[in-house]
Amino acid sequence: MDTLAATAVQMLGSSQNQQIGIAVAKQQLAADKAVAGLVADSAQSAANASPPAPPGQGLSVDLRV
Repeated sequence: MDTLAATAVQMLGSSQNQQIGIAVAKQQLAADKAVAGLVADSAQSAANASPPAPPGQGLSVDLRV
């Protein structure tokens, strides 16, 4: 009888570990998908950005004598 109880406890623990592993894998996939979405959004906004200013434009010049 003790062997049966030990086997049942082992099977229950194994099942629980498998469920935890599946939950962790799902969470990792969701995180990877979210990061990929952020990268795609930033690439899209960079593609839509205006071109950089010509060289020398926007620099401040000190005219004090």
